Amino acid sequence: MTRIDEGLFLPVGGLEQWVTIRGWDAGNPAILILSGAGAAFSAAAPLFESWQARFTVVQWDQPGAGATAAKVGSNPEPLTCERLARDGVAVAQAVLARLGQAKLALFAISGGTVVGLRMIRARPELFSAYVASGQITSWARQETLSYGMILERAQAAGDAAAVAEIEGIGPPPWADVASDAVKGKYANALTPAEQAALDPATLAAMRSPPADAAYVAKGLPRRDPYADGLAAFTALKPELRAFDVEALGLAFEVPMVFLQGAQDAHTPAVEVEAYAAKVRAPLVRYEVIEEGGHMSVFLRERMAGLLERWVRPLALA
Repeated sequence: MTRIDEGLFLPVGGLEQWVTIRGWDAGNPAILILSGAGAAFSAAAPLFESWQARFTVVQWDQPGAGATAAKVGSNPEPLTCERLARDGVAVAQAVLARLGQAKLALFAISGGTVVGLRMIRARPELFSAYVASGQITSWARQETLSYGMILERAQAAGDAAAVAEIEGIGPPPWADVASDAVKGKYANALTPAEQAALDPATLAAMRSPPADAAYVAKGLPRRDPYADGLAAFTALKPELRAFDVEALGLAFEVPMVFLQGAQDAHTPAVEVEAYAAKVRAPLVRYEVIEEGGHMSVFLRERMAGLLERWVRPLALA
């Protein structure tokens, strides 16, 4: 058993891009966590430590986010979903070569699902499984459902301020990013279970990592994660608004696993379930997480169990 705990810049797409690789046994199957653009999960490594017993966990700070953005500064190439998918495939190849493995699982979260589907479509032979949490299907349909859900919840809670704010932006589509931010504030709100899963010790480890933490890139200027996320969303919004998952086709060569929060008001479950029912792949599994919302990934122990059940056997096959 050989433990692995690395953080390094890899040359990808003409940039130095930050990747972390962590696990209790480098021989375990690898899983690449793919967040939405502008969100850098490498700094959240303590969240996923329980996964490291059964998987080698790979995090990637995409262009425009986290340590990659801090290292590169201004981004010389426009941010598009195709570019991110191309870079993501290159990251997967580099990690597999480093680990001496043939395939890895792809765990795509929210906006990462738009990129992740393109990755497995482009290079299916690199991936043992595609796992989605908060799958984006039709942006337009999900956004309409989302608006109704957050307004109904605010009304049911008797939260007059929230009702006024939500009604103030009106139904989608929204031309201004400020309205998207209002919708996101309510649609992405943590469920009680998600809040409870973010225990003080884990949050403290994320805020103040050890000085020798390999997952933290050293000597770089600090970034504003909210500003990075807003900039990435602004750049990708035209693509996202036009996105309809069925345009990518419904047949895939990679096993497809959907782990969906029942309380998700950002990518409502009814849309994800309908899409999963249409997908054709070597394996299709749709699992509802009743206590989860859009950030079901924070329910890391529950997720670890589902990954152990549905994804690790595929990776070991």
